[in-house]
Amino acid sequence: MQTSTRPLAASDPIHRELVSRARSLVPRLRERALEVERTRRIHPDTLKELREAELWSALQPREFGGCELDLSVLLDLGYELGRGCTSTAWVYENNSMHSLLAGLFPRRAQEDLWGDGQTHRTLATGWPYKHASAVPVDGGFRLEGHWEFASGCHSSEGTIVRAPVVSASPDGKPDFRLFMLFEWLGEYEIVDVWRTGGLQGTGSDDLVVQDLFVPEHRVLAMRDINRSRDTVELQGAGVHASVWYRVPLNIWFPQTVPPALVGAAQGGLEHTLERNRTRRTQFGDRLAETQAMQLRLAEASVRIDSARLLQANALARIGELYERWEAPSLEERAAWRRDCAHAAPQAGEAATVLFQRGGAHGVNEDDLLQRVWRDIGVGAAHIATDWDAAGVICGQALQGLPVTNPTF
Repeated sequence: MQTSTRPLAASDPIHRELVSRARSLVPRLRERALEVERTRRIHPDTLKELREAELWSALQPREFGGCELDLSVLLDLGYELGRGCTSTAWVYENNSMHSLLAGLFPRRAQEDLWGDGQTHRTLATGWPYKHASAVPVDGGFRLEGHWEFASGCHSSEGTIVRAPVVSASPDGKPDFRLFMLFEWLGEYEIVDVWRTGGLQGTGSDDLVVQDLFVPEHRVLAMRDINRSRDTVELQGAGVHASVWYRVPLNIWFPQTVPPALVGAAQGGLEHTLERNRTRRTQFGDRLAETQAMQLRLAEASVRIDSARLLQANALARIGELYERWEAPSLEERAAWRRDCAHAAPQAGEAATVLFQRGGAHGVNEDDLLQRVWRDIGVGAAHIATDWDAAGVICGQALQGLPVTNPTF
């Protein structure tokens, strides 16, 4: 008999407390958002507050000082922080979910990361690369490469990068591995290249590694965290036994991307509602009483709510199945990917209709609406929210055709 280790999600008092703490940070995040964009870094005071509020511990394994909560907590925390600052929320959800990813590594790697009382440490990632290779050597690998889009790398203590192993694979496919690297050991260099139209504060710069030895215990094969689609077993090194260590990475990882974007759209809606209290047209009419504004508010709100509900339903169903050690059907997995990818364009459409009704002052650099609109546009370019890719997956599955996307 399997003993239930699944947290109670939103009914869990720790979950609710962390959400309350995140919500309390929103006013200060809004005050700092413009500075975050201009400096291209998360504000130091915000990093301090996130740590003091223990938000980084949400998905961290209990064995290493964390709360090990249900993944739905990231849906809520990313959303709340996104209401205040999209870049901050993006870095938070990105680096926080890597605590779950780190929990798939061998125990010794987790001890290297969080041992000796260093439970505050977080990890960025570098998966897309310009070039990367790992050569097997005695006791580990020699790694080198140049990775892109390492969100939060300036505020994290380490990173996880992906590289193909230089060896003959039996099936001819690349043998991808994940490598856990540490900033305090000087194992990688950050290259300042992040100049974008949105999410500027994420500091999603490049990482460079030159001929670095990485010990075997800090390496994880991608095939070992995407095991067994038709049955359920522990993923990775099997160090922890809770529900989300049973779920293949390709199922849960995409769900971690949209919350910050949906929260940003909600922040834009709240900003519009507050501003409408005093705004009038050039003819003296209250803007809040115009049908055009009322219709746009209705459209934005339903898009935001539908995005959140679709993701919440997906995460609840994933947790429910894997709690019972039941594998999902192909159609269910395809629907989860579809719903995740749908959330980002819904947030984008909500931000667009609000921005279009924001008036001439809405284009100013210090106006929240235009920043939210740009941030969501950039965030929606993430591969996890690629609607075309997710739509093809879903369309193939619905018709009983082979799903051809390798990330599925």
